[in-house]
Amino acid sequence: KEPSVERVECSLDASVVKGARGGFKDLPLIPPPEEGAAASPIDQFIRRMNRLCVMVRQPSVTGKLTQLGLQIQPEGNRAASSALEAVIACSEGKIPNRMKLQMMFPEVNPGMDSYRIGTLLELTRQVAIHLAEQNLRCRICVQQSLGVGIFTGTPKQLNGVATLLQRMDWQAGDGEENEGILGDYIRFGAIGTDHVMNEHTDRDGNVIEQDDVFLIVCPQNMVGLESSIIPYLQEMVEAAGDRPVILINPDLTDKISSQGQQSVRGRQERLDFEHSFKTIFEFSNIYVSGTSYFPILGSIFKESISAPWVAHQRRDLTNGDERYIPILSTEERPDGELIMETFVN
Repeated sequence: KEPSVERVECSLDASVVKGARGGFKDLPLIPPPEEGAAASPIDQFIRRMNRLCVMVRQPSVTGKLTQLGLQIQPEGNRAASSALEAVIACSEGKIPNRMKLQMMFPEVNPGMDSYRIGTLLELTRQVAIHLAEQNLRCRICVQQSLGVGIFTGTPKQLNGVATLLQRMDWQAGDGEENEGILGDYIRFGAIGTDHVMNEHTDRDGNVIEQDDVFLIVCPQNMVGLESSIIPYLQEMVEAAGDRPVILINPDLTDKISSQGQQSVRGRQERLDFEHSFKTIFEFSNIYVSGTSYFPILGSIFKESISAPWVAHQRRDLTNGDERYIPILSTEERPDGELIMETFVN
């Protein structure tokens, strides 16, 4: 007997029927693209199909659909473009001004021997120049020494970074591509209210334009110090008003301190502040556990403020190369359990 085929029509925005068996969980609808946004119809179709796949407990299909979408449409933007998209959305009041941009592959992961500050500074430079090309004045901030008296210090990952930033080749000299960009469209500073410039007139009567965007490089607490970076950040964010504040690779978790102040006093307030920053871009490697950096199993990727989260699995090729294959796509950041269930052994 030949198998029978039944065709069933289903809306891309379908919801779970009330009272249906199976205990399927309904998910929020995929929001339509903002008016004037250059949204791809293919992207909208893939995301709505992925929503249905997750609802019927077939998350592994989302990776195949995502891979299909990548094959039939051009590659999208990356970190610098995602920062600009988020800044524009913030200026239009669509998202809050607290943002974070996360890049945690081996070269920019301070917990690994392969950590290379030059890669992180190059990322910061690309983001800053891309914003400046849109006539946005950008201030790049690196945290200052914290603590009191002899108990002061700067995280080793940031030691000398403020100086390195200013000595980088910004191609801002006479006749170069970015002539005159430093001091006018790209400025440098530390963390705190003293480093938030508002529009004012100097002694010579010249109008000094305000900072439009703040890029804060790797703000973090230090082990052993009672001083936390968060109070300085809070003051700076408040002084910035509604202007975008973008944290690059932040680590705002409490650290072990001599008197335990970072772990006890005001902990919930610090956690609430940390969680108030919205991810506008992330690329992070996935490992077996949080304390082991080998082998690399794959990556978690969010291309922009409006893009879904995509988990990629690392595959070794016979010629010795490797490739990252989309395995899972969700609207919210997937947890480790769902990612590992979806990965193919």
